[in-house]
Amino acid sequence: MELEALKEIHSEVQELGARIVVLTPELERYTRALHKKLNLPFDILTDLHLKIAEQFGLVFTFPDYLRDLYRSWGSTLDRFHDESEYRLPMPARYIVDSNNVIRTADVNADYTIRPEPSETLRRLEEIVRTAAGS
Repeated sequence: MELEALKEIHSEVQELGARIVVLTPELERYTRALHKKLNLPFDILTDLHLKIAEQFGLVFTFPDYLRDLYRSWGSTLDRFHDESEYRLPMPARYIVDSNNVIRTADVNADYTIRPEPSETLRRLEEIVRTAAGS
């Protein structure tokens, strides 16, 4: 699971002077339970109605056939996301520096393809090393 993988690199990220923050469309009542269950050392924030994902151009709307499939399984996004339009964000991972500049961005429309946490850590180490050399 993605959150558990990020948990594994958390201490190294902190040692580099950075922090992990997760943003999800899931409502807080669901993320709070997950946060506790996994004993996560970082925050999970709710992007209510995908407002932030929209600003980054990361929102996609399910095509009709996929909506029908989800409904046939009894799954509705409105329960977990308060989102009746069947929209989700594309998974994305950013490294943002202390000046609020996005230094790296990993985005893929295929939610099954995500960057390895070790790759994110490597990129963060590179950014920190470069900043120290300036």
